[in-house]
Amino acid sequence: MINEILQEPIIQRDFYLKQIVWFLETPIIKVFTWMRRVGKSSILKSLIQNLVNKGYFPKENIFYINKELIDFDWIKDYHNLEHCFQNFLQTADTAKRIFIGVDEVQDIVGREKFINSCLAKYQQKAEIFVTGSNSTMLSSDLSTYLSGRYVEFKIFPLSFEEYSLFTKKEKSKELFFEYLKLGGLPGNFTIKFWNENIFRYLSDVYSTIILKDVVKHFGVRNITFLEDLYKFTFWNIGNIVSAKNVSDYLKSQNIKISPEVVLNYLSFWTKVYLFSQIKSEDPNTKKYFEIFNKYYVCDLGLRNAIVGCNFTKDIGQLLENYVYNQLQRFWYQVTIWRLSQGQEIDFIATKNGITKYFQVCYLLSDESVAKREFSPLQKLKDNREKYVLSLDDFAWGNTDGIKHLSILQLEEIL
Repeated sequence: MINEILQEPIIQRDFYLKQIVWFLETPIIKVFTWMRRVGKSSILKSLIQNLVNKGYFPKENIFYINKELIDFDWIKDYHNLEHCFQNFLQTADTAKRIFIGVDEVQDIVGREKFINSCLAKYQQKAEIFVTGSNSTMLSSDLSTYLSGRYVEFKIFPLSFEEYSLFTKKEKSKELFFEYLKLGGLPGNFTIKFWNENIFRYLSDVYSTIILKDVVKHFGVRNITFLEDLYKFTFWNIGNIVSAKNVSDYLKSQNIKISPEVVLNYLSFWTKVYLFSQIKSEDPNTKKYFEIFNKYYVCDLGLRNAIVGCNFTKDIGQLLENYVYNQLQRFWYQVTIWRLSQGQEIDFIATKNGITKYFQVCYLLSDESVAKREFSPLQKLKDNREKYVLSLDDFAWGNTDGIKHLSILQLEEIL
């Protein structure tokens, strides 16, 4: 298994590898989380390749389990995992550092007991990495059993920068539209006859998330409603989605589902990381509007595979979703501000005590559109950075301290 990993042609995602290096030789557990198929296993394997090639570990000191492989199907609980680990120690050079990596750890019952045991016994001479795709099965471990002894790395789909590297194409507006349509799941690049089959692959990923992470785990019975609700949410990314307006819509269709059930079903998607929920905040009181929530999808390709992609109609939503995902990737805490007269600030993004404001649109096609986008930011009388982001080929420059930039320049200011 280790020889196979060391020979795999893996494209490295340096954005994450550079973060991970800072925590090597630190006696804590390194945890990779987020949605299925975002590349957690590939990052873990490329890390192993790097560390072995640089002599950090001898290859016989690599303990690696991937619960998605049938080879490890027999490992059901922490007893089985410990037995496997003890067999590994028989041939390892225990005088040197060892690497412990468990992929999709949420599928192992009592996994936290094995992880804590390894940390207690080998914390000065081992690097411990685990990955997981379901927050209800993993985050409970993090907060309850691993509290204060772990660092979490949220692994997102490919950024546009990474997409350009994977496709070996220069960044351009044309490539950006391709990225908005197909998304950034690394598995896209393993598909033969790529253009014809990519949405079929993405639909299969979506079905796997529904069946394995939602229906099976949460015991969902009304699968038809579940799928209809999530299609509704896909259509409405970036729009206000509340349990009440969904329930009212369903009543108009003679479907009786309570707001409580709607909220419950919506929470499933955030728990498996397919959607992120963002709350609206009153800038004066700092209180959240519980009924004015928005949802953004982790990967736009999945959304487009299920409900289609119409740039003429959807471009504003897709761009807003892209900006939100970028803010998450760079560790910003994000909210929406609801101002007077129905105006909103699209994103208030805060990191390390520094706050930035963002408005997002497709094009500033004329003065009236520019006024609509700049106006909410002009009402803010502080000195924080304010940006209007669009896909215009020209910049309007700096207006009242508000900078207009191309969305393609977003990474430069994050």
